[in-house]
Amino acid sequence: MLSCLGHESRFANCREHAKLARFAMITLDPVPTPQQLFRWFDSGRITREEFRTAMAVHTNEIIEEMEQAHANPLVAKFNELMNRREAWKWSRKHGEALIREILYVLMDEERFTPARWLWNAAHPHIPLSCFFRTRGTPMLRFLEMNVRPQIITVLIEHGGSETLQPTREQFTLRRNRQTRLMVERRELM
Repeated sequence: MLSCLGHESRFANCREHAKLARFAMITLDPVPTPQQLFRWFDSGRITREEFRTAMAVHTNEIIEEMEQAHANPLVAKFNELMNRREAWKWSRKHGEALIREILYVLMDEERFTPARWLWNAAHPHIPLSCFFRTRGTPMLRFLEMNVRPQIITVLIEHGGSETLQPTREQFTLRRNRQTRLMVERRELM
């Protein structure tokens, strides 16, 4: 029997938590990304009710962020400006299409916590700055990027909280024969 472990504020009841725990066993991540949920729903692995329950977690996270931004608009505006600056810096150096492609590849990476915010990175109508989080928690930013014709290495800093330092990971991405980027290697720094 699964216990709720103090997640009552995030989940409506323990039965819903048990459904999400089933997803956690499948993906080794506490909450599957929306992209994974769409794939599972389309293939019939999960029911409509399970899909809605899992998507409610993502919806609640977005609502919490909006409430925090509403409670402190000056900090939210400053964070937005810093995120825009970060997105502009990397897209100016390497092009917006490549940055979106990298974010899209990272979205499918297993046990990569920021993947839950990258699920719509391939959509050009969504500003690139929405995917960078340079201040506050959770953090997602690029520290270094080395682009060669077939191989891209990216040093990313992500996660963290008031008590934990952010994690630094280096991803090596390689283009396959169909010119699609794939994660070749991932290592903690």
